[in-house]
Amino acid sequence: MMYLAKRLVVSGVMFSVGAWMVGGAWAQSATGMESSPTADEIVARMLVKNQERLAALERYTTERTYRVEYKGTGGHHEAEIRVHAEYTAPEHKKLTVVAESGSKFICEKVLRKLVESEEEASAKSNRIQMSLSAENYTTELEGEDTLNGVRAWVLKATPKVDNKFTYKGKVWVSEDDYAVMRVAGEPAKNPSWWINHASFDSRYMRRGEVWVPQRNVSSSHVRIGGEATLTINYGEYEVLAARGELQGRPLLNTFRAEAKP
Repeated sequence: MMYLAKRLVVSGVMFSVGAWMVGGAWAQSATGMESSPTADEIVARMLVKNQERLAALERYTTERTYRVEYKGTGGHHEAEIRVHAEYTAPEHKKLTVVAESGSKFICEKVLRKLVESEEEASAKSNRIQMSLSAENYTTELEGEDTLNGVRAWVLKATPKVDNKFTYKGKVWVSEDDYAVMRVAGEPAKNPSWWINHASFDSRYMRRGEVWVPQRNVSSSHVRIGGEATLTINYGEYEVLAARGELQGRPLLNTFRAEAKP
Protein backbone atom coordinates (compact mmCIF):
# COMPACT_ATOMS: atom_id res chain seq x y z
CA MET A 1 0.00 0.00 0.00
CA MET A 2 2.78 2.42 0.89
CA TYR A 3 4.38 1.99 -2.54
CA LEU A 4 1.04 2.63 -4.19
CA ALA A 5 0.50 5.72 -2.07
CA LYS A 6 3.86 7.07 -3.22
CA ARG A 7 2.65 6.85 -6.83
CA LEU A 8 -0.07 9.32 -5.88
CA VAL A 9 2.61 11.98 -5.52
CA VAL A 10 3.30 11.79 -9.24
CA SER A 11 -0.27 11.21 -10.34
CA GLY A 12 -1.83 14.31 -8.89
CA VAL A 13 0.32 16.85 -7.14
CA MET A 14 1.91 18.42 -10.20
CA PHE A 15 -1.41 19.88 -11.26
CA SER A 16 -1.91 21.82 -8.07
CA VAL A 17 1.51 23.37 -7.78
CA GLY A 18 1.25 25.44 -10.94
CA ALA A 19 -1.49 27.51 -9.44
CA TRP A 20 0.41 30.77 -9.40
CA MET A 21 1.47 30.17 -12.97
CA VAL A 22 -1.74 29.10 -14.71
CA GLY A 23 -4.30 30.07 -12.13
CA GLY A 24 -3.88 33.80 -11.84
CA ALA A 25 -4.46 36.95 -13.79
CA TRP A 26 -5.22 40.59 -13.11
CA ALA A 27 -8.68 41.91 -13.71
CA GLN A 28 -9.56 43.29 -17.12
CA SER A 29 -13.03 43.37 -18.58
CA ALA A 30 -13.75 41.30 -21.66
CA THR A 31 -16.76 43.43 -22.56
CA GLY A 32 -17.00 44.91 -25.98
CA MET A 33 -16.18 41.67 -27.77
CA GLU A 34 -18.74 40.97 -30.48
CA SER A 35 -18.25 37.19 -30.42
CA SER A 36 -16.53 34.53 -28.36
CA PRO A 37 -12.79 34.31 -28.98
CA THR A 38 -11.19 31.11 -30.24
CA ALA A 39 -9.42 28.72 -27.89
CA ASP A 40 -6.02 29.94 -29.12
CA GLU A 41 -7.01 33.56 -28.52
CA ILE A 42 -8.20 32.76 -24.99
CA VAL A 43 -4.95 30.98 -24.13
CA ALA A 44 -2.81 33.73 -25.64
CA ARG A 45 -4.65 36.43 -23.69
CA MET A 46 -4.50 34.35 -20.51
CA LEU A 47 -0.72 34.05 -20.80
CA VAL A 48 -0.31 37.80 -21.31
CA LYS A 49 -2.42 38.58 -18.25
CA ASN A 50 -0.54 35.98 -16.27
CA GLN A 51 2.79 37.61 -17.05
CA GLU A 52 1.39 40.92 -15.84
CA ARG A 53 0.41 39.29 -12.57
CA LEU A 54 3.79 37.66 -12.11
CA ALA A 55 5.51 40.97 -12.76
CA ALA A 56 3.44 42.66 -10.06
CA LEU A 57 3.52 39.94 -7.41
CA GLU A 58 6.25 40.47 -4.82
CA ARG A 59 5.50 37.79 -2.24
CA TYR A 60 2.91 35.61 -0.57
CA THR A 61 2.71 33.35 2.46
CA THR A 62 0.16 30.68 3.25
CA GLU A 63 -0.53 27.67 5.46
CA ARG A 64 -1.53 24.46 3.68
CA THR A 65 -2.82 21.06 4.77
CA TYR A 66 -1.85 17.93 2.83
CA ARG A 67 -3.79 14.74 3.55
CA VAL A 68 -3.53 11.22 2.13
CA GLU A 69 -6.16 8.54 2.73
CA TYR A 70 -6.03 4.97 1.43
CA LYS A 71 -8.90 2.47 1.53
CA GLY A 72 -8.61 -0.97 0.00
CA THR A 73 -7.09 -4.41 0.27
CA GLY A 74 -4.26 -3.04 2.39
CA GLY A 75 -6.66 -1.69 4.99
CA HIS A 76 -7.37 1.92 5.93
CA HIS A 77 -4.38 4.27 6.32
CA GLU A 78 -4.20 8.04 6.55
CA ALA A 79 -1.80 10.85 7.38
CA GLU A 80 -1.71 14.65 7.35
CA ILE A 81 0.92 17.38 7.38
CA ARG A 82 0.71 21.17 7.63
CA VAL A 83 3.09 23.20 5.50
CA HIS A 84 4.10 26.85 5.60
CA ALA A 85 4.67 28.19 2.07
CA GLU A 86 6.56 31.35 1.18
CA TYR A 87 7.08 32.88 -2.24
CA THR A 88 9.42 35.79 -2.97
CA ALA A 89 9.79 37.27 -6.44
CA PRO A 90 11.05 36.47 -8.90
CA GLU A 91 11.54 32.71 -8.49
CA HIS A 92 12.08 31.75 -4.85
CA LYS A 93 9.61 29.36 -3.21
CA LYS A 94 10.12 27.69 0.17
CA LEU A 95 7.94 24.99 1.75
CA THR A 96 8.39 24.09 5.42
CA VAL A 97 6.62 21.24 7.24
CA VAL A 98 5.37 22.58 10.59
CA ALA A 99 3.24 19.68 11.89
CA GLU A 100 2.25 16.11 11.05
CA SER A 101 -0.17 13.45 12.29
CA GLY A 102 -1.30 9.94 11.43
CA SER A 103 0.97 7.32 9.87
CA LYS A 104 4.59 8.32 10.37
CA PHE A 105 5.58 6.21 7.40
CA ILE A 106 3.14 7.99 5.08
CA CYS A 107 4.20 11.38 6.44
CA GLU A 108 7.86 10.65 5.75
CA LYS A 109 7.71 8.56 2.59
CA VAL A 110 4.67 10.06 0.89
CA LEU A 111 3.73 13.55 2.06
CA ARG A 112 7.23 14.89 2.59
CA LYS A 113 8.22 13.48 -0.79
CA LEU A 114 5.20 15.23 -2.22
CA VAL A 115 6.44 18.57 -0.86
CA GLU A 116 9.86 17.90 -2.38
CA SER A 117 8.21 17.15 -5.73
CA GLU A 118 6.29 20.42 -5.53
CA GLU A 119 9.50 22.36 -5.04
CA GLU A 120 10.94 20.51 -8.05
CA ALA A 121 7.92 21.48 -10.14
CA SER A 122 8.43 25.11 -9.11
CA ALA A 123 11.67 25.22 -11.09
CA LYS A 124 11.38 27.43 -14.18
CA SER A 125 11.89 24.63 -16.71
CA ASN A 126 9.16 22.50 -15.14
CA ARG A 127 6.73 25.43 -14.92
CA ILE A 128 7.20 25.94 -18.65
CA GLN A 129 6.28 22.28 -19.24
CA MET A 130 3.16 22.68 -17.10
CA SER A 131 2.09 25.93 -18.74
CA LEU A 132 -1.08 25.84 -20.78
CA SER A 133 0.45 27.27 -23.95
CA ALA A 134 0.36 26.59 -27.67
CA GLU A 135 3.84 25.06 -27.42
CA ASN A 136 2.68 22.46 -24.89
CA TYR A 137 -1.02 21.87 -25.59
CA THR A 138 -3.65 21.73 -28.29
CA THR A 139 -6.82 23.41 -27.03
CA GLU A 140 -10.43 23.40 -28.19
CA LEU A 141 -13.29 25.61 -27.01
CA GLU A 142 -16.01 23.23 -25.80
CA GLY A 143 -18.48 25.80 -24.50
CA GLU A 144 -19.25 28.02 -21.51
CA ASP A 145 -20.07 27.43 -17.86
CA THR A 146 -20.69 29.31 -14.61
CA LEU A 147 -18.57 28.69 -11.51
CA ASN A 148 -19.56 30.47 -8.29
CA GLY A 149 -21.45 33.08 -10.30
CA VAL A 150 -18.57 33.77 -12.71
CA ARG A 151 -18.88 33.00 -16.42
CA ALA A 152 -16.10 30.90 -17.87
CA TRP A 153 -14.98 29.43 -21.16
CA VAL A 154 -14.42 25.66 -21.02
CA LEU A 155 -11.36 24.48 -22.94
CA LYS A 156 -10.35 20.92 -23.77
CA ALA A 157 -6.58 20.58 -23.32
CA THR A 158 -4.55 17.84 -25.04
CA PRO A 159 -0.78 17.71 -24.39
CA LYS A 160 1.63 17.61 -27.30
CA VAL A 161 4.16 15.72 -25.15
CA ASP A 162 3.24 13.12 -22.53
CA ASN A 163 5.25 13.40 -19.32
CA LYS A 164 4.65 13.67 -15.57
CA PHE A 165 4.19 17.45 -15.79
CA THR A 166 1.48 17.47 -18.47
CA TYR A 167 -2.18 16.49 -18.33
CA LYS A 168 -5.26 15.98 -20.47
CA GLY A 169 -8.57 17.36 -19.40
CA LYS A 170 -10.62 20.55 -19.17
CA VAL A 171 -9.73 24.09 -18.16
CA TRP A 172 -12.22 26.77 -17.05
CA VAL A 173 -11.03 30.31 -17.92
CA SER A 174 -12.80 33.37 -16.50
CA GLU A 175 -14.46 35.49 -19.17
CA ASP A 176 -13.94 38.77 -17.35
CA ASP A 177 -10.21 38.54 -16.54
CA TYR A 178 -8.79 35.50 -18.39
CA ALA A 179 -7.84 33.63 -15.19
CA VAL A 180 -7.88 29.86 -14.81
CA MET A 181 -10.67 28.98 -12.36
CA ARG A 182 -10.52 25.19 -12.51
CA VAL A 183 -8.46 22.40 -14.07
CA ALA A 184 -9.78 18.82 -14.06
CA GLY A 185 -8.40 15.78 -15.81
CA GLU A 186 -5.78 13.08 -15.60
CA PRO A 187 -2.01 12.79 -16.05
CA ALA A 188 -0.87 12.53 -19.65
CA LYS A 189 1.46 9.73 -18.62
CA ASN A 190 0.34 6.92 -16.31
CA PRO A 191 2.56 7.25 -13.21
CA SER A 192 2.75 3.50 -12.58
CA TRP A 193 1.62 0.08 -13.84
CA TRP A 194 0.06 -0.45 -10.42
CA ILE A 195 -2.42 2.36 -11.07
CA ASN A 196 -5.17 1.81 -13.64
CA HIS A 197 -6.61 5.32 -13.40
CA ALA A 198 -5.62 8.63 -11.83
CA SER A 199 -7.48 11.94 -11.82
CA PHE A 200 -7.27 15.41 -10.30
CA ASP A 201 -9.48 18.45 -9.76
CA SER A 202 -7.87 21.81 -8.92
CA ARG A 203 -9.97 24.84 -7.96
CA TYR A 204 -8.94 28.50 -7.74
CA MET A 205 -10.68 31.52 -6.28
CA ARG A 206 -10.57 35.27 -6.74
CA ARG A 207 -9.94 37.72 -3.93
CA GLY A 208 -9.93 41.28 -5.17
CA GLU A 209 -7.71 41.26 -8.25
CA VAL A 210 -5.78 38.10 -7.36
CA TRP A 211 -6.59 34.46 -8.09
CA VAL A 212 -5.14 31.86 -5.70
CA PRO A 213 -5.32 28.07 -5.21
CA GLN A 214 -8.29 26.93 -3.17
CA ARG A 215 -8.39 23.14 -3.15
CA ASN A 216 -6.89 20.17 -4.99
CA VAL A 217 -8.13 16.59 -4.90
CA SER A 218 -6.17 13.83 -6.65
CA SER A 219 -7.27 10.18 -6.71
CA SER A 220 -5.51 7.00 -7.82
CA HIS A 221 -7.37 3.74 -8.40
CA VAL A 222 -5.16 0.72 -7.79
CA ARG A 223 -5.23 -2.38 -10.03
CA ILE A 224 -5.23 -4.80 -7.09
CA GLY A 225 -8.10 -2.94 -5.44
CA GLY A 226 -8.49 0.20 -3.40
CA GLU A 227 -8.16 3.93 -3.82
CA ALA A 228 -5.68 6.52 -2.57
CA THR A 229 -6.79 10.15 -2.31
CA LEU A 230 -4.63 13.22 -1.83
CA THR A 231 -6.33 16.43 -0.68
CA ILE A 232 -4.59 19.80 -0.43
CA ASN A 233 -6.46 22.63 1.30
CA TYR A 234 -5.05 26.14 1.21
CA GLY A 235 -5.54 28.18 4.37
CA GLU A 236 -4.90 31.84 5.13
CA TYR A 237 -3.03 33.86 2.51
CA GLU A 238 -1.11 37.06 2.80
CA VAL A 239 -0.55 38.34 -0.73
CA LEU A 240 1.50 41.42 -1.47
CA ALA A 241 1.63 42.75 -5.03
CA ALA A 242 3.92 45.72 -4.54
CA ARG A 243 5.51 46.38 -7.90
CA GLY A 244 2.70 48.69 -8.91
CA GLU A 245 2.60 48.08 -12.67
CA LEU A 246 -1.12 47.45 -12.42
CA GLN A 247 -3.43 50.20 -11.24
CA GLY A 248 -0.38 52.08 -9.92
CA ARG A 249 -0.54 50.93 -6.32
CA PRO A 250 0.55 48.09 -4.01
CA LEU A 251 -2.06 45.53 -3.06
CA LEU A 252 -2.12 43.67 0.25
CA ASN A 253 -4.78 41.02 0.75
CA THR A 254 -5.11 38.71 3.73
CA PHE A 255 -7.84 36.11 3.53
CA ARG A 256 -8.73 32.47 4.08
CA ALA A 257 -9.09 29.94 1.31
CA GLU A 258 -12.13 28.03 2.52
CA ALA A 259 -12.27 24.41 1.48
CA LYS A 260 -15.22 23.53 -0.69
CA PRO A 261 -16.06 20.16 -2.26
